Amino acid sequence: MTRLSSIFAAFSLASAGAALDLDVNDQTSIKEIAAQVAKGIYIYHDPSATTGQFKQPQPWFWWLSGSAWNGLMDYTIYTGDTTYQTDILSAIAKNLGPNYDFAPLDQANWEANDDQAYWVYNALTAMEYGFQALPCEKSAANTGDDCANSWVAIGTHAFEDFVARWNKDSATCGGGLKWQYTETANGYYYKNSVSNAGFFQTAARLARYTGNQTFGDWATKIWDWSTSVGFVSADYHVFDGAGDDKDANCSAVNTDEWSYNIASYIHGAAHMYAFTNGNSTWESRVQGLVSAAQKTFFGPTSNAPSVMYEQKCEPKSACNIDQTSFKASLSRWLGKTAVLVPSAKDNIMTLLEASAKGAASSCSGYDNSTCGVKWYNDGFDGQSDLGVELSALEAIQSLLAASAPKMAVASK
Repeated sequence: MTRLSSIFAAFSLASAGAALDLDVNDQTSIKEIAAQVAKGIYIYHDPSATTGQFKQPQPWFWWLSGSAWNGLMDYTIYTGDTTYQTDILSAIAKNLGPNYDFAPLDQANWEANDDQAYWVYNALTAMEYGFQALPCEKSAANTGDDCANSWVAIGTHAFEDFVARWNKDSATCGGGLKWQYTETANGYYYKNSVSNAGFFQTAARLARYTGNQTFGDWATKIWDWSTSVGFVSADYHVFDGAGDDKDANCSAVNTDEWSYNIASYIHGAAHMYAFTNGNSTWESRVQGLVSAAQKTFFGPTSNAPSVMYEQKCEPKSACNIDQTSFKASLSRWLGKTAVLVPSAKDNIMTLLEASAKGAASSCSGYDNSTCGVKWYNDGFDGQSDLGVELSALEAIQSLLAASAPKMAVASK
């Protein structure tokens, strides 16, 4: 994801059009405006692109395509509009890889643990909402009736990858996934929150869906490690990561806070709350994480106390194409967390409604409703890219999560 060298998105002057007028209390309005923003994402669609079928800077932004497809899958589920369904399934199939775990050969030596997780979220979302299945494929070792590329199988294959890498990497920091799993890659000697939160969320979502305690035990183990090493603080702030080279042993935590890090833990904790049938410890963790997210990523100005922003880069207009997409994760998983954890719903919806209205009001660029980064500027701010459009889409359509089909569990 965000590599050690920054790639800053281009700014350009834009003609202003009419902003999208969102009524947060009207599902028809929300769906219509989500449809408009989804079209903005599809400007970047390129079926031949090896960066996940979206036009992206090579090679590091394959993960962002995975997140974009997840946004469009959410759109399909929430609205019932199947415009993008065939392309979603095609992209997933192209990027699944020979082991059905989202480790495709095209991404060999580039893919990191967090990149893989963002594609796995597509399989987990499809699993939870009964999304159309891929045509069944059997692995060479599979002699039964199960498909190696069923949604739950894909999620399980990735989970097994993460377990193996955790065990391999546990000589440092007492556990934890490294950011990069290729030893020659820049970032191999860094353990980061978004990778470990991705593993945590994968385990938690599989636990809730399948009822399998092994997944739940791993989710608990990852949470406990994350807090013990200081990636998740006692007051639920989530920090970026720490080095594990030589004697570093995760002793110097990088305290940068990004919205997708805390978002990843929020949604994993929400699934653990559901898996444990409303355990009060997990409920407190969800509420603590949401509170920390509210303090850190909402309220860029006194006039916009409930509007989401990326506090590390947005105030100085310095967010790159990676970072402009992070709010998509926070919006996406707050919306679903409000469904899974009822006691968190009212607070979350206050934040999402204000953010969705702000996002829609930013969509006035280039005379075609292109969205902007800053959702508190009353109009388009001149910066546009795939991450910007995705964040706006997820903020708006998150208001539909409560009315979406109920997240399923495996039939017994």
